Amino acid sequence: MNFSGEEIETNEDIIRGTNDDATISRASAVSLGYFQDPFVHLFVKKPVRRSPIINRGTFIRSYAIDTLVSQFLSMTGPKKQIVTLGAGFDTRYFNIKSGLLDKDQDKVSCQLSKYFEIDFPEITTKKVMTIKKRKELFSLLDENAKVERGGMDLKSLDYCVLGGDLRNWPDTVTRLMEAGLDLNAPTLFLSECVFIYLLPEDTNTILKWITDTMTNTAFVLYEQIHPEDAFGKMMIRNLKSRNIDLKGIYAFPDLIHQENRYKDLGWQNATAVDINTIHDKCLDRQEMTRMARLEILDELEEWRLLSAHYCVAWAVKSNDYAQEFSRIRLQYISP
Repeated sequence: MNFSGEEIETNEDIIRGTNDDATISRASAVSLGYFQDPFVHLFVKKPVRRSPIINRGTFIRSYAIDTLVSQFLSMTGPKKQIVTLGAGFDTRYFNIKSGLLDKDQDKVSCQLSKYFEIDFPEITTKKVMTIKKRKELFSLLDENAKVERGGMDLKSLDYCVLGGDLRNWPDTVTRLMEAGLDLNAPTLFLSECVFIYLLPEDTNTILKWITDTMTNTAFVLYEQIHPEDAFGKMMIRNLKSRNIDLKGIYAFPDLIHQENRYKDLGWQNATAVDINTIHDKCLDRQEMTRMARLEILDELEEWRLLSAHYCVAWAVKSNDYAQEFSRIRLQYISP
């Protein structure tokens, strides 16, 4: 199909808009006390209180990914690097630097060598502008931090924001390498509702490059699944009514396919679980009670249906630290 330039721009504008939705949802959950993030409100112009279903889902998403990130940084061995694909207004770097992901006496920020973020230049320009303008953010960077490429990029000793298009992966790789990506260092790649918007051949290209090039790596992904059941079809229709197309959902429609996208490339371990499983098996009773006190959740059936259609997947492949990488997982709590 031959698209005009105007249509492509419109579609990209819509995808970029999902970043604003996610940021507003995160700010909503934080404002109600679901979890801490003292930085997200700096990226929200007009706060909106989301429904209890959205707030709870946002909390569990953050809990799961932060847990895996914290485990990765806590591994024994050399310092680690993180690459966030389609980072948007994500604030995880600042939460790491301020100690919010520390566990007990383990200062995970000391284990971070470099944190890379990649997104459309239109998004990185806004993010860089906000970081530069807000002391709460800029003060966490080192004194060598500088803005480049007309405001599209920000580079410091341990944090890089890079404007680019993941569909042009060779160019993205060049940018990452120029910014200091270490092919041998323990590396975690993150994709939160990003791969799902790309064509399967584009995500396969990225994963194949990571598999063939990175020596010690982990991948953590969050996205939608189950497009073919009744609720999934309704979800797809609702998104299409907003001109949002989940290009990758039919290639990786369930937990098994999500795991096999890594296993088929030879990764050592890959696990995918839905949000219901994380809610039911990973949160302790005290946390469940605390969450229940924040808001009344009447729409339990809708919550269960929605949570069954989102998953968190993680996979590892390591030549030098296979045992350490194998410990990265969400822990189930005994009933």
